[in-house]
Amino acid sequence: MGKPLPLRVRVFIITAISSLIPLILAVSILHFSFIDSFEQQIANQAMDIATLAAQREDVKAAYFFETPAKDLQTIAEEIRRNTHAAFVVFMDRDGNRHSHPNKELIGLPFTGGDEGPALLGKSYTSKAVGISGPSIRAFAPIYKDHQQIGAVAVGYFEPGISLTLSKIYKIFYMVIPVSFFLVLFFSILLANNIKNLIFGMEPLEIATLLKERDCMLQSVKEGIIAIDQNCEVTVVNQVAQNLFPPGTEFIGRHISELIPDSQLPLVMNTQQPLADEQLLINGNIVLTNRHPLVIKKKVMGAIATFRPLTEVSHIAEELTGVRKIVEALRARTHEFLNKLHVISGLIQLEAYDEAKNYISTVTLKEQSLVSFLMVNIQCSAVVGLLTGKASEAQEKQINLEIDLESQLLALPEYFDEHAMIVVLGNLIENAFDSVTHQPKSLIRVLIKQSPQDIFIEVIDSGTGIPLEYRHRVFEAGFTSKEHGQGFGLPNCKNRIDVAGGTITFDTNDQGTTFRVLIPYKLP
Repeated sequence: MGKPLPLRVRVFIITAISSLIPLILAVSILHFSFIDSFEQQIANQAMDIATLAAQREDVKAAYFFETPAKDLQTIAEEIRRNTHAAFVVFMDRDGNRHSHPNKELIGLPFTGGDEGPALLGKSYTSKAVGISGPSIRAFAPIYKDHQQIGAVAVGYFEPGISLTLSKIYKIFYMVIPVSFFLVLFFSILLANNIKNLIFGMEPLEIATLLKERDCMLQSVKEGIIAIDQNCEVTVVNQVAQNLFPPGTEFIGRHISELIPDSQLPLVMNTQQPLADEQLLINGNIVLTNRHPLVIKKKVMGAIATFRPLTEVSHIAEELTGVRKIVEALRARTHEFLNKLHVISGLIQLEAYDEAKNYISTVTLKEQSLVSFLMVNIQCSAVVGLLTGKASEAQEKQINLEIDLESQLLALPEYFDEHAMIVVLGNLIENAFDSVTHQPKSLIRVLIKQSPQDIFIEVIDSGTGIPLEYRHRVFEAGFTSKEHGQGFGLPNCKNRIDVAGGTITFDTNDQGTTFRVLIPYKLP
């Protein structure tokens, strides 16, 4: 099988043929209809002349002269000059000529064979070949006192008609080539325009890409939804459909009908992508990326991908929480090494009573903290985090107080221990940064549970958040720290939003208070 013609060539050929065929048909129809119309017009003109000539009184009178041909020839030539007719022939009842442009033919029978009906009293037009050649002619009988005395024939030679038509055809001969080249020009223009619209690709290439796209959409593990300029869904793969109830219609629906808090319209307006944000879809927590679809600097839609928080996602979250616990426990290990060094030194100095008292004091303090946390906080990861942070605070000479009213028995379904570690750990770390190098370094942590929600409060005695930074604290990538990355608080807010909770803060030059409220049931 040969290589198919390029699309540009095929479009050009089809457009040219589809334009030229109607043009040729129109010219042909116009040609024949014009000839018929023109000949009919000539015939009508000849008939009018013949009718007027037959009604002239001087013509009727001439028929009764001794030599009718003399006067009739004069009248005929006058009519012929005035009307530009090829000939005006008067004849008697036997068909013999009384006039003719060629005087030698006067007195001879009329030729052409179409004069018979006129000699019988009928008026008509015809086309015939006479002694001077083919012509269009009109016949009219001549009456005197209701008696036919002869007939008149007025004719126009076809060569003369052809000459007139040839002048008209010259216009057609000029217009047709121009029309032909215009058709070719616009066919090429249309072919190139179509080629540019499809980025220079051939139909087979486009079909291949569409098949590849469908295969990729259905093979990837991420859900994909695309919308057009009207925010209506145009593409959705099976993974994305699985996030919704069976039988849900997607194509043509507004994205807000499917995902009320979708940010795709915002992405289209700002033309800025949004990456790695958590979203709740029909009870499923997913990680979503959104990207605008821009073609030739014009926004044509947007695409969102959804990755369910499967085993890999849970592992990633767990590792994030474990990192915070490990950091806290590393500080606690360092603290215990220092205490062991103190005990070791006292024993070497044989200060056994001081060593015994020091051990009792440390043990009592540690048992008091651990016992309180174990009784009131029923989440081992949170206990580990708070224990480690307490040791880190002691090492940094920061007074970390855990409110004695703190209590946590269970976490909501959409705010598990990994999310709790991320949020609580970030808030305490930010509080550490705020009070560092402050003469009075105090941090209070409260975790309080009610039947409806969980309340978290972290208070520090730092210098507060500068006024110009307050509106940006939850903005991804923004940080006022020298070595910060700006993702701590935005990550906290994202997890809190997914759980249907809220995070607020109060700040002044005396310190900052962050408050988090997480409901047990989604609103």
